[in-house]
Amino acid sequence: MQTLQISDQAANHLNDLAQQEHISSVELIERLIEKHRKDQAKLRELREFFATYQKDITGFKFDREDANAR
Repeated sequence: MQTLQISDQAANHLNDLAQQEHISSVELIERLIEKHRKDQAKLRELREFFATYQKDITGFKFDREDANAR
């Protein structure tokens, strides 16, 4: 197990949150880490999904008159 050094203010917030959830600080940190991992996995999935829809539009110029004429 690794030792985590945090500021007194962060430790107080952590203890307050843990008491509100009726769990230990260690359990709260484990939950937060697991949630972060799941969020990062979901973000990677979304990026992979939308990567096929990314288009290079650096040279695109919108012409309102031409669009209205259509």
